[in-house]
Amino acid sequence: MIKIRHIRTKLLLLLFASALLCLGLFHTLWANKWYVLHLVTETNLPISLPIPQLDENFWTMLGTEALYYDIPDSEADTEAVKKLQPLFDQLDDYTGLAIYGMEDGIYRAGQYPRCMDKEQFQSFFDIGYRLTDGVMEQQYERNTKFKNGYATVIVNFYHSSVFIFPYFLFSLFVSVGLFLLILLFFINRKMKQVVLLKQEILRMSAGDLSTPLVSSGVDEIGVLSRELDHLRLTLDQNIRQEQEAHQSNRELIAALSHDLRTPLTVLHGYLDILQLNRNPEMQSTYVDRCLQKTDDIRRLTDRMFEYALVYDASEPEQIRMISFSLSRLLELFREQMDFLELAGFHTELHFPDAGTSDIASPDALTIRVDTELCKRILNNLFSNILKYGSKQETVTLSMQLPPEINKDAALCLALKNTVKPEHSAVESNRIGLKSSTRNMERMGGKLVVFQTDTLFEVTLSFPVTAP
Repeated sequence: MIKIRHIRTKLLLLLFASALLCLGLFHTLWANKWYVLHLVTETNLPISLPIPQLDENFWTMLGTEALYYDIPDSEADTEAVKKLQPLFDQLDDYTGLAIYGMEDGIYRAGQYPRCMDKEQFQSFFDIGYRLTDGVMEQQYERNTKFKNGYATVIVNFYHSSVFIFPYFLFSLFVSVGLFLLILLFFINRKMKQVVLLKQEILRMSAGDLSTPLVSSGVDEIGVLSRELDHLRLTLDQNIRQEQEAHQSNRELIAALSHDLRTPLTVLHGYLDILQLNRNPEMQSTYVDRCLQKTDDIRRLTDRMFEYALVYDASEPEQIRMISFSLSRLLELFREQMDFLELAGFHTELHFPDAGTSDIASPDALTIRVDTELCKRILNNLFSNILKYGSKQETVTLSMQLPPEINKDAALCLALKNTVKPEHSAVESNRIGLKSSTRNMERMGGKLVVFQTDTLFEVTLSFPVTAP
C-alpha cells in the first residue's frame, strides 16, 4: 500500500478525486431530471407537484376554440390580431402560443407566457435558461384549423421550469456540498490531530513525560508527533539521569562525610590518651598514628571536594587497585583492635590452626584493594563497635585462609561483637554499612552482615592471589 507522506499531496489528490466524484454525482442527478419530474408529478408521493402536462385535452380545447377566430393576413393586421386575444387569454401564465402561416411559415400572431411580464421572474428565468441550456422549454407544433383556414400553431410550455430550476439548484447544492463535506472532513481530521498534538505538548510541559504520544500517520503531523515522542523519551531519560546523578552525588558526599568522622574520632581518642600520658612507652607510636589519621582525613576531604566540585556525579567514584600483602591488611586490623583496647574493649585475634590450609603463612597471599577504600571500610566497622558495642563482652577477629589458591580463592575475615542493650539510635540510616558493602563490591570482594538484638557480626571476603 502506497503511503503519502505530504499533506499537500494528500490535499491535491483529495481535491481531484472529490471534484471527479461531485461532477459524476451532478451529471447523474441532472441526467435523471425527467425521471425525477415524473416521480413528483405522476406518483402519489408526499412531495408530488401539481405541474400541468400538455396533453390531448389541451389540443382538443385549442382546436375547438380556433374555429371561432380568423387567421390574420400578416403580423401588421392589428385588428385581426386583436380579435385573437380571447383565444390567448385562455392560456395560463406558463404557456405561450405562436401562429404561423402553414404554407409560407410567416409569423402572424402570438403571445409570450404572462409570467415573462414579471421583471423578477424574467431575470430568474434568463439565468436559469442559460444554466440549464433551455431544457425547461417544451415546444410543441401542430397544424390547427381556424375559421378561415389552416395555420401552424407552436406552443411553448414552461411549466417544468417550476421544477427544473429548483432541481438544478438542488443538484448543484448537493454536488458542491459533497465536495465541501469531503474537504472539510479531511481538514477536520487534520485539525483534530493538531489539537491532540497540542494537548500532548501541554501535558509534556506540565511534567508528564511517561505517557507516549499517539501516532498520527506518516505525513508532516505524524513526523512531528514521532519526533516529539523521541524528544519526550530523551527528556525523560535526561531527567532520570540527572536525578540519579544528584542522588549518587548526595550518597557519595554522605558516605565520605560519614567516613570522615571515624578518623576524627580515632584521632581524638589518641590525643586524649597522649594528654593523660597513658602508656608513655607507646607515645611515639600514638603520635605516628595521629599523623596517619590526619593524612587519612586530608585524603578524604580532598576526595570529597574533588567529587563535589570537579567530577560528574553520574560517574562512579574512581578506585585505585594495588597489590596488598595480607600482613599489611592484618596490621590495619591490629591497629584498630589496639584502639578498641585503649577505648576499654576486650579484643581477641583468632587465626587458623596449622594444617587447615596448604598456605604456609599469611605472607604467601596477596590481595588487590584500594587502600583508601579499605581503610574507610575498617573505620566504618570499628566505628560501629565503638558506638554500639558492649565493653562487657570480647570483640573477636577471626581469619580463614583458602585451602588453595585458584580463581575462586577468597580470604575471609570475621569481626564479631556484642551489642549493648541501650545502644544509641545515632546513624540508624546505616550509611556506614551501605557504603562499606558497596566499596567491597567495587573492589571485587563481598561484605556480609549478620545481626541480632545482641550480636553483630560482619564477614569480609577478599579475592586472593599468589604473590
